Amino acid sequence: MAAGFLLAQAGHAVTIFEQAEKCRPVGAGILIQPIGQTVLKHLGIYDQIEQQSARLDYIEAIKHTGSRLVFLEYHRLRSQLFGLGVHRGLLFSALLELSRNAGVEIRENSRISGYRYLSDGVVLEMGTEERSESYDCIVATDGARSILRSVSGIDHRCVDYEYGALWKTGSCTAVTDRLLQIVEGTRKLMGLLPIGNDQCSFFWGLTADQFAQYQRQGIEVWKQDVRQLCPPAEEMLSQIDDFTDLTFTTYRDVSMKSCRADRIVFLGDAAHPTSPHLGQGANLALEDVWEFSECLKGSPDFATACRQYESQRRSKIQYYQRVTRWLTPFFQSDSWLKGRGRDLFLPLMCQTPVLREQMLKTLCGFKAGWTRSRIELP
Repeated sequence: MAAGFLLAQAGHAVTIFEQAEKCRPVGAGILIQPIGQTVLKHLGIYDQIEQQSARLDYIEAIKHTGSRLVFLEYHRLRSQLFGLGVHRGLLFSALLELSRNAGVEIRENSRISGYRYLSDGVVLEMGTEERSESYDCIVATDGARSILRSVSGIDHRCVDYEYGALWKTGSCTAVTDRLLQIVEGTRKLMGLLPIGNDQCSFFWGLTADQFAQYQRQGIEVWKQDVRQLCPPAEEMLSQIDDFTDLTFTTYRDVSMKSCRADRIVFLGDAAHPTSPHLGQGANLALEDVWEFSECLKGSPDFATACRQYESQRRSKIQYYQRVTRWLTPFFQSDSWLKGRGRDLFLPLMCQTPVLREQMLKTLCGFKAGWTRSRIELP
């Protein structure tokens, strides 16, 4: 939706193909970091989102014993910085309205299965049917399990993680000003993300096999495990009667050799999905869209814009992908050794000024590579 709005605003004729039967607000909470907030300001919806979201002053991770593992305060980098806990549906609704007002055509219940090049454009395939109209180019934003990526012919590496999460959004007033995570080794992880209006997004990490075992044992067994690990989640648990009240999702990591091919460019999770442990997915996607739209404004054609965009984004995307890939098994895996190493070194890193600064720059979305940082968008 953000891509549709920005491209339409720049004068392009834009059609969005949405595979859902109806465009509607769904999803869990997301953490919009300072870099993502900057994009929302450029889009003109920051005030609307900020008023209905939760301002987060720090992120905190603690062990089941109560000892602190991670404590990162935004103000230690810049006094005016903070995170925003946002309901994904709120952000989607605001972007949907922007797109419609900009004249974007939205076709719902349209699942693209592929595309075919013409001499002067590209046509889309819908199952066994082929659309009659042609387009100049495709901006592929069809998520972590992108069908367009799989049929593009671009070399890519895909890893599906064993661990995923159960999540739910509901009323919770126990945590209001921070993202709270609690861990026990590397096999138990839960979190509460405030998203405004006395609501939180709750998540509980586990594998598909562990979820199946909980389903056999019953909801009360799972609830008791949650209570033992995180008493502040009690209010959320009171709103859960069955596993059907929760959503189970898994993660994947994809590295593409290139994010572009002839007449197509991949943005957001379609280009670089990762696990959510660094919390950067939505922020990178928003920044992708902004920077691509800027490249397109200043380029003579689509291919030139894609080359410029890929050159500008490569270092940053690789940095965040590699850090997330490195971090994930220290929080969700079967390696007790990684858990011990994490428990030993993470607190020391948070207390060492130089390392803490780099961790905060990473958290805020300011890192542009291993040795470079950029505080503002171009």
